[in-house]
Parts: sequence; structure tokens; C-alpha cells
Amino acid sequence: MVYISSTNIVTSLGFTTTENIEKISQGISGITILDDKKMVPETVAVSIVNNELLEQRFVEISNNTNFTRFEKFVILSVSDALKQTKIDIRDSRTILIISTTKGNIDLLDDKMKEKYHENRLHLWKSAQITADFFMHPNRPLIISNACISGGLALITAKRLIDSGMYDNAVVVGADILSEFTLSGFIAFKAVSSQACRPFDAARDGMTPGEGAGTLILTKFEQFSTVEKIALIGGGNSNDANHISGPSRTGAELSWAINIAMNEAGMTPANIDMISAHGTATLFNDESEGKAICLSNLETVPVSAIKSYIGHTFAAAGIIETIVAFESIKRNEVYTNLGYENHGIPNNINIRKEKRLIPLKTVVKTASGFGGVNAALILSKSQEYKEKFEIHKPKLNITKNVIIRASHASVNGKNIFLHDNYSDFADFSKSLYKYLNISYPKFYKMDNLSKIAFLASEILLNETNFKQKYNPEDIAIILSNGSSSSDTDAKYFETIKNRADYFPAPSVFVYTLANVMVGEISIRHGIKGENCVFISEKFDPEFLKNYTEILFRMGRAKAAIIGRVDYDYPHAGHEAVLYFIEKLENIDEKTIFDTQNLKSIYFN
Repeated sequence: MVYISSTNIVTSLGFTTTENIEKISQGISGITILDDKKMVPETVAVSIVNNELLEQRFVEISNNTNFTRFEKFVILSVSDALKQTKIDIRDSRTILIISTTKGNIDLLDDKMKEKYHENRLHLWKSAQITADFFMHPNRPLIISNACISGGLALITAKRLIDSGMYDNAVVVGADILSEFTLSGFIAFKAVSSQACRPFDAARDGMTPGEGAGTLILTKFEQFSTVEKIALIGGGNSNDANHISGPSRTGAELSWAINIAMNEAGMTPANIDMISAHGTATLFNDESEGKAICLSNLETVPVSAIKSYIGHTFAAAGIIETIVAFESIKRNEVYTNLGYENHGIPNNINIRKEKRLIPLKTVVKTASGFGGVNAALILSKSQEYKEKFEIHKPKLNITKNVIIRASHASVNGKNIFLHDNYSDFADFSKSLYKYLNISYPKFYKMDNLSKIAFLASEILLNETNFKQKYNPEDIAIILSNGSSSSDTDAKYFETIKNRADYFPAPSVFVYTLANVMVGEISIRHGIKGENCVFISEKFDPEFLKNYTEILFRMGRAKAAIIGRVDYDYPHAGHEAVLYFIEKLENIDEKTIFDTQNLKSIYFN
């Protein structure tokens, strides 16, 4: 059993879980109107943390002035959560997991570049700085998977504890509001000029927000809260439909919900409340409503809280899970602020007023760019049992592909060499033509997605994967060092000069590392588990262990795993992909283990 030990929330409503929940319970929103031409050229509604109060709170725990605003969010949140538990973050059996979409994205500004080293832009660097602050002995785990990052971080933590790799996990999600983020979603015409209204007929867009949330998990019942509430299920899927738009059917989010319920040993009759993603965008709310009905949860009360704190991006999954946790503790389903008239085709159970009803089990949902979905189950139930095979499966590296500099190889043999290599654009176009692919969308992709796309084309060729596996049975688990920094820098160029201001949605959509997984999924119709882990260097041991967990849980029957990176600012590129299958007869040279992953990668 994986119990919740302690929590923290930092948003516009306050700096502790209690401060936030008291205001949400009273129907108080932290959303305000932002009219700051230096940050955004038009008036929009946002949920923003008071910077003066942030600094005051931070001085109470550290006098170090060299932390960035994002890092202060993370450190403040984790510090408060640690005060409420006996779990020691300095224990080697505790893992620190950080989820974020953009991290220190404000450091792209020229003035900030003068203050901080260029490495500070990298998510792994800010994560390590945070880990060092707490004297954490392990390398922190970073998940950047769009708006499900926080939810996926919790699911990952649960799996690592269930598998015996760790006893405890400190899981934190954070994102800050910046000119970068605001301009991008405004360019998409996805931002409302007033507080968002999830599921309402008059909804006209999201409310960008910022904040942090920390949830500490443990296998030890004595470290849990009095209520003994546990995380007992989690599911993850991909729409394989569109990189910036949700599924039109909601089927894939429904799969994630059903997977989570199955792991938890629950049926729709056991679910007492749904903590919805509820962004208040036209298509997301509609798709989510369809998913809820497909999972036979249409009569279950729905709570959507982005009308209180906005969409906090990678922090949303954690903050909203904490609110769901508090709902169970208090037996409260909070008011859906702004909801007046039902605005989606499916008649799900949304009410205008706060309700006091017995709550035992809650579903939390999330979706995001790249077609990603996640669902979690929280419960007071003590009936959960680990869903792992006793014996580790026999896994094989069926095929591997390496793309570096001017060449591409398969299973150690070169298949393509660009004799007149000049830059990546020229190389990628030449390799695309050599592979005789007809996929015009390739030319619209950013560099990171292009190299991931090309490597996956080579990897999956002649594998007959579509005949052997269902779309939901194939996992894509990648690691990356630079995230989407190359595209981030290009997008920032479109907004840095107010005299030449032209935010480009076609560029902004690629400012998430997991979009490369979305492109692979769309191309090949792959709808299974998917995640991008950020690390400074290739970590074959973790990749091997996590992939084994997916197979042992029955979440994968085949997997595409590896390292795909387009380095910023040095423009280096690499893609090393492995196709993993469960086979009885395995050659020692292709057995799925750390040593073979290393030998292939460093070949």
C-alpha cells in the first residue's frame, strides 16, 4: 500500500494546503485580471502568486538569494511538506521526483542570462540544485510530460515504491507564469479574458496559473495521515490523434481511467467523486465528459477547481490530487465556480453548490499536449494488493537504432551516411528522403521531433508490431537532457521584441519534450504508456528498471525506449532507440539488461 504522508500547496490562494483548502471550501477564487503590457500585450485573467509574499516566506527558510523564482516555488513547497512528516528526504530509500513543463523558462530573457549560467535552463540542473538544498542523496527524477506531468509523477512514485526500489517518495510539481507561457496560449486563442468556467456553456478558454504542490508518499502505515488515505491505482495513455487537440471520442482517457480502476480493484460503483482536469477549453471539457461516460461514471459527482487557481500546468496534477485528498478527509465536494449552464453533450454530474457527502474513493483525471492522458485513484480502502508478476519477464532487445552526427545504424550496422554533412536540417532531410517516407507533416516538426520520428521509423520497420500488439499494449518511454530548449529559444525570439511581436502557435506547440512522443504515437497509432524523463546523462539502469515494471504490471507487451536529444545551445543531436519485447528464447547479446543497453548506447 502506498500511503499519503503529508502535502503542501502554493498558489495565489496561499502557501500551505490549509490556506488553499479553506478558501476553496468558502468558494474564494485567486484569479485576477492581469493588465501588464510588459508581460502580455492584452488583458487576461490569471492566477499568480504574490511575489512579495513569496520572498517573505522564502527568507524564513533560506537567506540564499541565488535561487530562481521557480526553484523557490519548489523548495518552499517541499520544505513545508517535510515539516509535517517523519520521512527523511536525506534517506537513500527516499526518492525526490520533480515534475515541470518549463522550469526556469524565464531565464531565456537576456537580463536573466547575465545572472545565471546557461545550464540553469536545463531541468536537470535546477532539479539537482533543489536536491542539493535538501541534501538528498539520490539523483532526482524529473518528469516533463505536458499537463499530466504531476499526475504521472505520482503514478511513477507509486510504482517505484510498490516495486521495492524505494520506500518513500517526495513528489513535487511546479511551474511559473511567464511572458513565454502566456503568449503561447494566447496565440492559440485558448485563454479567457475572465476566470475560466469548466464545463459551462459560456466557457471560452483557460486561465493560466502558477504554483507548486508537494505530496509525500510512503509504504509505511505509521507515516500516513490519520485517515490512512492511499494512492491505489494509476493509468496512462496517448490519444495518437493530435499534438495540441484532445481525442474527439474520449476513449483514450477512458482507457486510463479504466486501467487505474482495474489496478485499484474498483468498479464504477465504488467511485464517489471525480476530480476533473476541466480546463474550460471547448474541446478538452467535451472530450473529458465523453471519457467519464465511457467509463460509466456519469452519475458520479464531478469537481473541477481550475476556476479557483487556474491551470498550473505540471503542478496541476499534484495540487488537484491534494485537493481531492482533502475532499476525502472532509467529505466535501467543492463548488464548481463559474458553472451555470451545462455546456457539453454528455450529462455528467456537475453541481453549482458545495456538497457534504461521504467520500471514500476518488478518481483524478488529466490530459495534455502530445495527446497524453492520466488517471489516479485515491481511497481509504485497505483492500489494494500490488499488481506485479512475481517473476521478472524475459525481455529482449529485438532491435536498436542509433542516429548521431551524419550517420544512422541498425543493430550496429550503418545504413546511412551523409557524406557532405553541414547541419541537422540538411542531414534530417536527406535521411527522410533516403527512407522513402511520405509524411508531409515531417517538415513542420521541430528538430527534436524530427530526430525522434526518423529513429522510430527505422526502429519499427519490418517489426510487424501492428499485427502482434494492440495500440494500447505498446509503451514509449524516452529520456532527454535538453527537454525542448532548442525550440524554446526559437519561440522566445518571436516574442522578445515588442516592435516585432509575432507569437507563433506552430512553434509554441513544440515547446514540450513529450510532443516528440506524440508525433511517434500519431504516426503509428500507438496509444499505450508514455513518458519523458529528463536527466543530464543517459541512465540505462533506471530505464531498464522502469521498463521492467511496466511489463510486470501488464502495462506493456512491447516498448520503444531510449534517449532522444537535440542539445541547446550547441545543436548536437542523438537518438538511440531500443525495441523491447517479451520472448522465451533470448541471445545473451540481446538480453534486456543494463550492460547491453550501455554497450549499444556507447557503441
